[in-house]
Amino acid sequence: MLPVVSRASGVFVFDTEGREYLDGCSGAINVNLGHGLPDITKRMHEQLDRVNFVYRTQFRSQPLLELTERLVDLAPGDLNHVEFTNSGSEGIEMALRLVTLLHARKHNPLKCVVLTEEPSYHGMTAGALGASGHPLRRKDLQSLLANQATVTRVRPKNGALRASVEDWQEAVDRIGPARLGAVIIEPVGGAASGAAPCDPEVLRFLRHAADEQRFVLVADEVMTGMGRTGRWFGCDHAGITPDVMVLGKGISAGYAAISAVLISDRIVRALDRPVSSLVFGHTMAGAPLAAAAALAVTEYLVTHDLAARAAVAGEHLAGLLKRLRQRHPLVKDVRGTGLQRGLGLHGDPERFPGISLDLTEAARAKGLLVYPAGCTPVTESVLIAPPLTSTDAELDELARRLDGALSCLSPTPV
Repeated sequence: MLPVVSRASGVFVFDTEGREYLDGCSGAINVNLGHGLPDITKRMHEQLDRVNFVYRTQFRSQPLLELTERLVDLAPGDLNHVEFTNSGSEGIEMALRLVTLLHARKHNPLKCVVLTEEPSYHGMTAGALGASGHPLRRKDLQSLLANQATVTRVRPKNGALRASVEDWQEAVDRIGPARLGAVIIEPVGGAASGAAPCDPEVLRFLRHAADEQRFVLVADEVMTGMGRTGRWFGCDHAGITPDVMVLGKGISAGYAAISAVLISDRIVRALDRPVSSLVFGHTMAGAPLAAAAALAVTEYLVTHDLAARAAVAGEHLAGLLKRLRQRHPLVKDVRGTGLQRGLGLHGDPERFPGISLDLTEAARAKGLLVYPAGCTPVTESVLIAPPLTSTDAELDELARRLDGALSCLSPTPV
């Protein structure tokens, strides 16, 4: 049975029995600034005393206007238009609607195939889940997802964690420019692949192919965006700008429900109408309280240059995890970028998923929260993704507790 949470502060969470847990996965890789940061909660209290909700078709709000400007300033290239939703799943749904509307308005209704990768994970709503390369999370939902006939997937060959340029080239050629409407890609993997990075050459290939074949390149930066990988956005590692970028977890760092879809000038011009007049909105999308929280988080990230901090801290964390790999035969590899890391595990194909869940429970018993990941025996892993504000001493303590958890499962470390 799960413990009952009592309070949280910084990188630590406490239950009602007084037990302490180091949050080694930032909740669901979203509590990027840690818990209870006064710089954020103070701004939220101030906004709550003014107004917490107005409907998006009746009013704009100052926090939302300023947040839009901040996101556009941070984003690469011409991602100058922003629409807001409540979650990463909803953001992916909006991106899928935009793709469909774009090609329909350009009189290419057959250009409707969406190509994604397996492994990948893009959300739990029907469209987003249908576009996910995550068989475990799609299991027994075929009747709900049966209308996702236009989704196809590229799979890595020879036991690789992510598809190669050759794999993508083959898939793009197979579908053809007359039918391929969009590609959705995770720059660094999350729940499906255990933080396996996409090869920058793949991202550059997809950018070139999108320009050449006029499909829409959608970057799912729900987890990677806002500094998690050591750059502001995962696509920055490849130096490319997608046509659509979906942000979520990192925007509000767990303080409120909000996500954003950033859209390029080219897409907006092709639609020839304001995007907000074409896509379905959500009641709570961009409400003043959520916008104020996200604005405070974004300003804190920028002021403290936490993307750069994540790059440095990520190298320190990677070193600690590599030493654990040397000590524990259970650990297959260390994956990831910045403070989005994963431990690949030697699991049992007959008991999948199994070892990742065992390690998650063993870590909890040692006062450490980690996140089980992977959608196949090859990708089985746990995510290690502490807040971007973590100190080196806190990362050292994370590794110490993780060492203890691994020792419970493989009691004779090297």
